[in-house]
Amino acid sequence: MTLVQIVLLYGCTAVCALYLVAGGYKTIRAYIRKKIDQAAEAKTLATKPTS
Repeated sequence: MTLVQIVLLYGCTAVCALYLVAGGYKTIRAYIRKKIDQAAEAKTLATKPTS
């Protein structure tokens, strides 16, 4: 392979890896935030006084 092909190969690989990491981070962050919100809602409903 020529130097240009190698640079393109590694460049594309790096961009794809960063794209996957960024997408994975957003997915995990959204999942954790949803779980925290659900726990807070359940705690609020459990401590709400019934009249």
